[in-house]
Amino acid sequence: MTGEHLVAESRNALQERAISVLSYLVFLGGWVTVGIALYMVVVCYTSLPWSDGWTQIFAAARGENLFSLKWLWQQHNEHRLVIPKLFLALDLRLFHANQKLLLAALFIIQLLHLWLLSWSMRSLGAWRGNVWCTATGLAAFCLFSPTQWENLTWGFQTCFVLSGLFATLSFVALLLYWRSAQSESQSRHWEFVALSVLAALGGLLSLANGLLLFSLLFVAALLLKLSYKVASTYLVTALVSTALYFHNYFRPAQNSDPAASLRSPIKIVQYIAVYFGSTWGYGSSWTHHNLQVALVTGFIGLALAVVLVLRLPRFQTTADPFALQLVLILLFCMGTAFLTALGRVVSGNSQAFAPRYQTIALLFWLCLACLLLATSIGGHGRIPLLAMQMLLVLVFLRGADLVRFPLRDAREHAFQQRAVAAALVSGVDDREQIQRAFPDSDYVLSVVPFMRENHLSIFGENDQLRVGSPVSTIAREIAPDQCQGAIQTVSTIRKDGRQDLRIAGWGWNCARRRPPSYIVVVADGTVIGLGAAGDWRPTIRAVHSYMNTSFIGFTAYAKGVPATQPMSIYAVVDSKPAEACPIATIQPSQALKPRRQPHTPAPREVQWLRNTRVQGPPAAMD
Repeated sequence: MTGEHLVAESRNALQERAISVLSYLVFLGGWVTVGIALYMVVVCYTSLPWSDGWTQIFAAARGENLFSLKWLWQQHNEHRLVIPKLFLALDLRLFHANQKLLLAALFIIQLLHLWLLSWSMRSLGAWRGNVWCTATGLAAFCLFSPTQWENLTWGFQTCFVLSGLFATLSFVALLLYWRSAQSESQSRHWEFVALSVLAALGGLLSLANGLLLFSLLFVAALLLKLSYKVASTYLVTALVSTALYFHNYFRPAQNSDPAASLRSPIKIVQYIAVYFGSTWGYGSSWTHHNLQVALVTGFIGLALAVVLVLRLPRFQTTADPFALQLVLILLFCMGTAFLTALGRVVSGNSQAFAPRYQTIALLFWLCLACLLLATSIGGHGRIPLLAMQMLLVLVFLRGADLVRFPLRDAREHAFQQRAVAAALVSGVDDREQIQRAFPDSDYVLSVVPFMRENHLSIFGENDQLRVGSPVSTIAREIAPDQCQGAIQTVSTIRKDGRQDLRIAGWGWNCARRRPPSYIVVVADGTVIGLGAAGDWRPTIRAVHSYMNTSFIGFTAYAKGVPATQPMSIYAVVDSKPAEACPIATIQPSQALKPRRQPHTPAPREVQWLRNTRVQGPPAAMD
C-alpha cells in the first residue's frame, strides 16, 4: 500500500470520526432544546388564560354548551377551531380551566411531530446512522426552539402546533401510498389515502392554513401520476370541505382585506420574507429584532426554497419520497406565510416577528436544512456533510448564547399574568393590569363571579391562599433577617369609595438563596391582599452579587387600607412547610397618602421595558 493510500485512509477515518462526533453533538443539542422548552413551560406556568384563551370561559359564562357543534364550528377570527376548541372544552370540564391539559397537549403534540419526522427520515428517506442522528437533533431543535415561546406557554395555541403535525401526517400518508403503489396493487393501500384525507381534515379544523392541504395533496397526486380515483378523492374532498368552511363565513374587521392586499405584491413579499427571516432577527433574540437582517435572510431562504421546489420533478424521477415530503411541507409553510400576509400586511412588517409564527418559520428552515443535508450526502466524499454539520453546530451555539432572551420574554409575560391573577383574587380593580390578560377589562371582571363560583382557573387553586385567611394558615413566619427586600412604588386605586393599593418592589430569601414564590399583604394577622413575584430587576441584582437571578421583583395588592393597623409585606417561599418573612411595612398614614418611589432602571432595563410594553393582546390567529 502506497503512502498516498495511507494518507487518504487516515484522512477518511478522521473525517468519519468528526462526522460521528458532530452528529451526536447535534442530536444532544436537539434534546437539550427539548429540555429547555420543558423548563420554560414549567417556570412560566400560570392558570390564568391570556387573550383568546378566555374563549371557553366567556362562552361557559354565557351558558353555551362547549361540546355543541354550534360552538365548536363557530368562526374564531378567520378560523374554524373545532379540534382546538375540544381541547379548551375538556380543559374547562375536567381541569377547571387551569391550562394544564392544554400545555401538556402542546408539548405532546410537538413530541409526536418530532417522532413522525424522525420516523419518516428512516422509513421514507432511508437515513441511518450519523445522518439520521443529525437530522433528528435538528428537528428537535426547530420544533422546540424557545423563540416560539408563545406557542409553548399559551394553552390556546394547540391550533398552531396541530396544524404542522396534521400537515406532515397528510404528506407522509400520501407518500407511503405512492411508494407502495410502485410495487404492489394500488387498491390494497387505500388506508394511506384515507389517513391523508383525515389528517388534512384535521388540519382544516385546526387552523385556516389547513385549506392549503387538499390543494397540495391533489397537485402532488397529479405530479406523482397516481390513479384517477386518488386524485379525484382529494379534489372532491377539497371542494366539499372548502364550501362548508366558507358557508356563513365573514371577514374579521380587524384583518386586512385580502383583495386590497393583493394589490400590493411587493409588501406581501416583504412581509413573507420577514415572516421567515424573523427566526434570525427575533424580537429580543438573535439580532434584537433587526428588520434588515430578517429581510435579507428571509429573501435568501425564499430563493433557496424556490430552487428546491423547482427540483420537484427530479425528486419524483429518483423516487425520493422523503425529499418530496420536505418540499410539500415547504410549500405548506410558504402558503401559510402568504395567507398570513394577506390578512396582516396592513399591520406592517414588524408584526411578522410575533413569536407564535416561529412554529411555522422554524419548520420551513428545518425542511431547507434537511434538503441541503440530503444534497450533501448524495454527492461523493464527506466534506459537504461535515461542513453542513459544522454549520449546524454553530447555529446551535448561537442559539444557546441567546436563549436567555426568549426565556426572559416568556417569564416576563408569565409574571404579568400572575400579577393580573393577584389583582383578581385580591378583588382589586386594577384595570390597567387586567388589560394585559385581555384588552376588555370589563368583560374579564364580569365573569370573575362565575369563575369564583365554579372554582375555575385561579379560583380553583389553593383554597387557603385567599383574602381574609389568617397568615398562619398559609406559611410559618421566619425571622426578618433571613430575607431582603424593599418597596419601590405604592399606588392608589379607588373603587366604590374604597381605597386599594398596588405595591411594587423586590424580595429575596437569603436562607434559601431564591426569590419569593408569591407575596401576601397582612394586617392584624389577616391576609388583605396577594402579590405575584418574578418581575425582572437586573439593576437590583447588579448591586447584590450573591443573587443568582434578576427575577426578584413583585407586584402586590391590598384590598382596603386599614385605618389603624400597619400592613406587612411578606415574601413567601414554597417549601415544606411554606416560609414567610416580612420584608417591609406600610403604616396607615403612609398608605392613606400614597407615595411613589420611582424605580429608575438602568439604560438597558429602560430599553427592555419599552420593548415589552403591552399595547393590547394580539389576536391569537395572526
